[in-house]
Order: sequence, then C-alpha cells, then structure tokens
Amino acid sequence: LAPPSRAGALLRATRAAAASAASSSSAPSPSWAVFARGMRRRGAGLACGSTKFADVAECLASECGISNAKEVEIVVDILTNPASGYIDRKLARKARSFQVKSLDTEQHIRPVATFLQSLGASEDQIRRIVVSYPPVLLKPVGELEALLAYLEEKAGCSSGEEGGRDVVSLLASRPSLLGLKAEENLAKIVEWLEFEGYSKDDIVDYLCRSI
Repeated sequence: LAPPSRAGALLRATRAAAASAASSSSAPSPSWAVFARGMRRRGAGLACGSTKFADVAECLASECGISNAKEVEIVVDILTNPASGYIDRKLARKARSFQVKSLDTEQHIRPVATFLQSLGASEDQIRRIVVSYPPVLLKPVGELEALLAYLEEKAGCSSGEEGGRDVVSLLASRPSLLGLKAEENLAKIVEWLEFEGYSKDDIVDYLCRSI
C-alpha cells in the first residue's frame, strides 16, 4: 500500500506542537484562566460570521472546548498562516491548498463542531480532533457526512449506540482520517484491504495504525 498519507504527517507534526503547548501550559496563569472562563460564558452570544481573533478564540472555547491559549494559536496559525512554523516545511504546499485568509466562526468552526456534537462527541473528543487535525474545521459538513457514511458501510463503524466500532472514538484516536475523501483515497485503501481478505475489524485496526 502507499506510504502514510500527508494528512497523517500533518497530524504527527500538529500533535507534537500541541503536546508542547499542553506541557508548557499545564498550569495556566490566573489571568488566562479567567479569560478562558469568560470565553465559555460569552460563546453563545457571538455575532454571526465573525473573523476577529477574539471571537474565533471564544468560539473555539465554547464549541470545541479549546481554551488553552497556545492550542488556539496553533489551530488558527495552521489554518491561516502560509508561513506557519507549526507545519512541516515538506507539507507547506499542501497546507496552502486548504488554508484560508481568515477563520470564520459561523462558516468554519460552528458547523463542524455542531456536526461532531450530533454524532455524540464529547467536548474533550472534539478538542482532541480539532487540535490534532485543525483542517477538519475547513471541511464541508457534507464531505464529512459522506466519509462517515462510508466508514459505517465499509468498516462496520457506527455513530449510534449499537453495532460496530464507535466512529467518534475512531476519529478521536485517529483524526487524520478526516483528511481523506470517501470516494477517492479512502475507497482505494478499503478496496485494497477487502481484496486482501481483511475483515471489517481488521480494516478499522489498519486505519487506526496507518493513516
């Protein structure tokens, strides 16, 4: 099979930056703790379509559970800065293909967060997904729906309480899967695994290890 995807490489680079942020900010300053609590309280009252950094930070806190200042910085920088130091230089061209000039609370953050919430994702799971793989915020919800439908059909995952592997847990453990498109790269991987005789459980295990 092809080498690990660029989405996986970006995930590993982002995880390293996020881990560094978490370790350096394990004991946030009192002023930041007060600010973070304020962001959660004010999140529901944000103006529609704001691209102001303060509003984006509030929305990330209220919708995605990301209240750590460094994690907010990492997410916004990866998605908007072509010269981001949080992206491996080898992936810079790939990053520019998905980056936006400004992150929008209503166009980008809230729709994806709401979709993940509708699947039953907890605040911690959403935070883990977004911090580990920020480009998910720029994905059209329809594209995410198609990806999850494919995982449910071909890999036996489930977004409900019954049957199969829990798709939310799968995405939280391997957020880079969200960088795949159902009918393009993911279909090729799954079809190859099926041809090789992999069961649905084996396919999920492979995706968790290799993407």
